[in-house]
Amino acid sequence: MANQTLKWLLVGPGDIARSRVAPALTSAERSELVAVCGSKRRTSAEELAAKHQVKLVYDDLDEALEKSGADAVYIATPHRLHVDMLKRSLAAGKHVFCEKPLGINAGECRDAVRAVRNAPDLKAGCSNYRLFTRQFRTLEKILQSGEAGELLGAWMQDEEPYYNPGNHPLLKSWGANPELSFGFYLINLSQKLFGDPEEVFCSASGFNCDNRSEYDLDDLQNIILRFPGGKQVTILLNFTARNVPVHHAYSFICSKGRIVFPACPPHYDEPIRLITSGRVLTLEDSVTGTDGKRPNWHLPMVQNFVDTVLNGGTPHCTVESAAMTAVITEAIERSAVSGRWETVPALL
Repeated sequence: MANQTLKWLLVGPGDIARSRVAPALTSAERSELVAVCGSKRRTSAEELAAKHQVKLVYDDLDEALEKSGADAVYIATPHRLHVDMLKRSLAAGKHVFCEKPLGINAGECRDAVRAVRNAPDLKAGCSNYRLFTRQFRTLEKILQSGEAGELLGAWMQDEEPYYNPGNHPLLKSWGANPELSFGFYLINLSQKLFGDPEEVFCSASGFNCDNRSEYDLDDLQNIILRFPGGKQVTILLNFTARNVPVHHAYSFICSKGRIVFPACPPHYDEPIRLITSGRVLTLEDSVTGTDGKRPNWHLPMVQNFVDTVLNGGTPHCTVESAAMTAVITEAIERSAVSGRWETVPALL
């Protein structure tokens, strides 16, 4: 197994594929990008393939699955296409890794889980690169050491202009609502630390500050996740305006103090702080970009999946976990409408 190489088909030559995914697929150990599929975006697919010395370019996914010789498929297409492409890739006998969110509603994400469970010999995962940052790994080490005590809660802020390089319609039906797309990272990260919440509450508003014609998003959201034992996570999502400074920050509330991320990936990678009685400790070892350049946050995530396929094991962010994030998100959306706490149902 150690001498094998995982051959990849990359589907969707958009911004995330160009900036992070393709470089990660070509840089990871025992990983090779052998084909790019672009559907109607033939020029973009050809340009991306040429940049990475990839010879095979396809317009049709089924043809690419049949002829590319790839072992695994990386899906980096618009959200509404993810689940269908994941199911087709599994049916073709390919391992699959999908950009977040897994799908645009809980129903189709449950279908994805069933497809994965019906293909037990294949690996499937979903993207949450924030679980692979050194900040998060340092957090896990602090919690495991007991130095901060028991983890009791957290608050997380993600405030930035809405990232939409393809200038797509910003519509809920396209999966563009912030809690489904950007909020995925924070909800999924909360699951990793606390398990699945019992109840959720959300107050949401839509302002459309740019007066776009195709826009129906809730772009300012305050979300509370309540976990067994009274533990809580509060999430603020703010995507109201362009040309304003990005603000990503987290604070993890513990029985002996706080663990603070003053600025978080993808835009920042500052050292985190451990604040306990009479002491503020800055943890310099949490810094990733020591050469002054922004790291490729997808590289350790891709490496984890490659190692999982070739060596065995379970991806760090599974399709089941990502599907549960969709179930939680749907409960959040119900709360935004009802104005009440909403119970989070089981995955299946």
